[in-house]
Amino acid sequence: MTDTNETSRPPRASRDGTFRNAWTLAHVRGVPIRVDVSWFVIAGLVVWMLFTRFTDLLADQGTGVAVAAAVVAALLFFASLLAHELGHAITSLDRDIPVVGVTLFLLGGVTESTREARSAKDEFVIVGIGPFISLVLGATFGLLHVIVLGQPVLAAITGYLAWINVLLAVFNLVPGYPLDGGRLLRSVIWAVTGRPHRSTRMAARIGQGFALLLGAYGVSVFVRSGGTFGGIWEILIAAFLYRGAAQSHTRARVRERLADRSVREVMGTAPPALDPRLRLSDAVVELEQRPSLLWPVGLPVTGGVTLGRLDDVPRKHWATTLLGDVAHRADAVTVDADAGMDVALERIVQAPGNMLLVVEAGRPIGLLTPSLVSDLMR
Repeated sequence: MTDTNETSRPPRASRDGTFRNAWTLAHVRGVPIRVDVSWFVIAGLVVWMLFTRFTDLLADQGTGVAVAAAVVAALLFFASLLAHELGHAITSLDRDIPVVGVTLFLLGGVTESTREARSAKDEFVIVGIGPFISLVLGATFGLLHVIVLGQPVLAAITGYLAWINVLLAVFNLVPGYPLDGGRLLRSVIWAVTGRPHRSTRMAARIGQGFALLLGAYGVSVFVRSGGTFGGIWEILIAAFLYRGAAQSHTRARVRERLADRSVREVMGTAPPALDPRLRLSDAVVELEQRPSLLWPVGLPVTGGVTLGRLDDVPRKHWATTLLGDVAHRADAVTVDADAGMDVALERIVQAPGNMLLVVEAGRPIGLLTPSLVSDLMR
C-alpha cells in the first residue's frame, strides 16, 4: 500500500522500522517479512466479511464450507497484498536502496526503506511495480474464475480475489500521498521540476486534500448509517493518510532547507588518521591521545573505527589483530565534503554510531555527528 523512508527520522532513529514489535515470519533477500499485532484485527474482519459473503453465494454448500472458503480467500488476499509490497522491496533492492522491512498491519501493508530513490525514474518504477503486480494478480484470478465457473467454491474464491486485487491497484493509484498514486504523482512532478523535496511537498498537500475528502465521505456514511460502523473504515484510512502526508510535508521542508547547506559548513574537527597496520593494542594508545567518537583509518581513508568496534574484539587478541581488519568500510562511514546536508542525513541514519567522516579527495577533513545534524534541523 505504501512505501516509506526511514531517512525522514532524526539521526538516532532505529533501523528496525516503525513496527518494532512486529513478528518476523521470514526473510526475502535479507528483508524481514513482518506481521504487526494490529494485523490480526483486519484479518479477523476480512474472514468475517468473506464468511458473510460466501454464506449467501454458497448457501447449498453448508456453513463449514463457507468458513473454509473464507479462510482460504483471506489468506490468498494477504498473500496478494504481500506480493504487492515485495514488489516495492525487491525493486528498491535492485536499485541499491536498503529496505528495513515489509510489514502487514491494520491498514494493509507497508515497505520501509532507509533512503529515497536517487531519480524520478527510479521512484516511478519502484512505486509503480506494486499496483502493476496487483493488476496482474487481478487478471490471473479473473482468468482462473472463468476456468472454474462450474465449481462454486473455487469460483467464489477466485472471483473475490480478482475483484479485490483490481480494487487494491485502483485505490493505490489514487493521488493520496503516501499511497502509491501519491508517490507516482511526486515522481512526475519531480521529473518536470527537477526538485525532489518541493515535489514531495506538493504531492503531500494533494494527499492531505484527498484524505480530507475521504474522511468527509466516511463521516457522511457514518451519520447516514445511524451511528453504526458504517464509514469507520474510511475515517481510519483518511486519518492515516492525512497524518502520513502531513509528516512527509514537514520532513520535505526540513530536507529542502538542509539541501542548501553543504557538509563542509556543518562538520566538526576530524581526528588524525590511523595506520590500518596498527595492532589494536598500539591503536588504543593513540586513541587515548586524541579522544573522538570515530577515527579515520588509512590515507586515503579506507575505513573508520569506533571504540565499540574495538570492544568487540577480546583483549587477548588485541596484540595480534590489525586495526584495518576491524575498521568499518569507507563507504559506510564517509561522506563527501561538498555533499548537501540532505544527502548526509540519509547517510548518517545508516552509518555505524550515526557518525560520518567528512572526506575531500580521500583525506579526512571533518566529522559529522548526530548533535551537529540535530542542531541544524531545529
